[in-house]
Amino acid sequence: MLSGSSRALEIVRVVSQHQWDYLLGLLSAQLGQAGEAQPSLPAPEVLCRVLTELGPVFVKVGQLLSTRPDLLPQPYISALARLQSGVAPAPWSAVESVLLAQLGCPLEQAFAGFDTTPVAAGSIGQVYRASLLDGTAVAVKVLRPGIERQVEEDGQLLRQIAALAAQTPLGASYDLSGLADQLIGALEGEIDFRSEASHTERLAEVLRRSSFVGDGGLRVPAVYNELSGPAVLVLEWLDGDPILSPAGRGALEACPEGLEGATNNLLGAFVEQFFVEGFFDADPHPGNLMVAADGTITLLDLGMVGSFDPRTRTLVLDLVLALINEDPARATDLLVQLAPPLRATADRRRLRRQLDQLIRANFAKPLNQLNFARFLADLLQIANRAGLQVPGNMGLFVKAITNLEGVGRELNPGFSFTEAMKPLVSRLMARALLLPQQRVMQLGLDLRTLLLESPRQLSGLLQRFSGDELVFAFQLQGLEKLLGNLDVLSRRIALAILVASLLLSATVMATQSELQLLRQVSQGLFVAANVLGVWLVVSLMRSGRR
Repeated sequence: MLSGSSRALEIVRVVSQHQWDYLLGLLSAQLGQAGEAQPSLPAPEVLCRVLTELGPVFVKVGQLLSTRPDLLPQPYISALARLQSGVAPAPWSAVESVLLAQLGCPLEQAFAGFDTTPVAAGSIGQVYRASLLDGTAVAVKVLRPGIERQVEEDGQLLRQIAALAAQTPLGASYDLSGLADQLIGALEGEIDFRSEASHTERLAEVLRRSSFVGDGGLRVPAVYNELSGPAVLVLEWLDGDPILSPAGRGALEACPEGLEGATNNLLGAFVEQFFVEGFFDADPHPGNLMVAADGTITLLDLGMVGSFDPRTRTLVLDLVLALINEDPARATDLLVQLAPPLRATADRRRLRRQLDQLIRANFAKPLNQLNFARFLADLLQIANRAGLQVPGNMGLFVKAITNLEGVGRELNPGFSFTEAMKPLVSRLMARALLLPQQRVMQLGLDLRTLLLESPRQLSGLLQRFSGDELVFAFQLQGLEKLLGNLDVLSRRIALAILVASLLLSATVMATQSELQLLRQVSQGLFVAANVLGVWLVVSLMRSGRR
């Protein structure tokens, strides 16, 4: 039941103002007002305005939904990806209270200088420039005052709205409560800056030991953990220009590798994140990619990351390879493994036909015109409509590729994501054959378990078999219909045998009997056989039409 709090009433007011009838119907009915829910979304622009007016938490929810191309059509994904909070920076007095509470000391004991005008402000936090006591320039990210309470309150309302929608026909097709939990969990992670600090340090280590990135080609800011905490994140200040700005492009062109080398470095870094580490920056949009004067690319804002477990990494890599090789049969098998069906009756043949059509439609055009990210988004839409349960991190994967492909095309109009991926995938496959030490150890442990457990399990199986305790259970789909068809078929076979017997008996009587009575009986048998035969033929013709 949706609470009648002032915040809930405010949501109803905003939704009503923009005439979102479906959500208005759900909310109004629960608040004791008249309303009728219609399963529809407002136009993408209207949805963005609704979320913006509802405040920073709902703006962040919209941004997170932009990572789910399996759930929303492309126009909504594009609009939500551009969604900005539109909120004014919080006053310094409120921000200072958060900062001092986190530091546990006066500002001048931690910083030699602090510019109180934010250089950036978002729905979650604000960024300031400062200098440490030794003069090192740093970026100080401070949590927006009151955002934790707002996330808690709006999160509860979001869960209640999802529970209401789950009772409608729309809720039968989507796990809305599960989706709400995922979104709120992601939000709660973003308002704890310790997560971003950990992500930044982990990515720094990935780039340091990378075999896919040239020395010094990419970097992330250093983290000052002694000054950081849940509400404050202090990072190294790295000067640079946005990657698509004239200055940023010029710095890349001046490097020996040029724009092509920069693009390959960027793509290689993310291929390694996706398929080797299983941990990746999910939001490498142009605003988060800065270029230093020497051409080094800096990755900023590790608040949104994705992760793949080893099995998922392997499946996603195999799926990408199957798509590049235009193999719909293998792509179908891999997609079903990656996204298990919600229902046991998923139509795999239909899914394969749809993937075949999608692959043909996309690979019929020149590769430099193929939008691979859009292709993957369409693939996830097909999977969702087929009743497959797409993992949420696949949306983050597509979002990252969307940004990478967009940057690559802006830097180099002839850039083809598919062509650039081929040599990288070959290197990954060769690397996989080498079996790193931890995989060899895991394989050894699996074999050891198999050798130790197999004799005992086989002995138990044989004992059950010899003692008539072994029961095989089969579940056949459509068995009732099959039994009905077999019953009809058996009746027709019996009737056909009867007709043949009557004809044979009548023939024998007519040819071998001298008695008038037997000849009359044989004629009667002929008539009966003909009548039954005609009825049998008519019955077969009618069943053939059905």
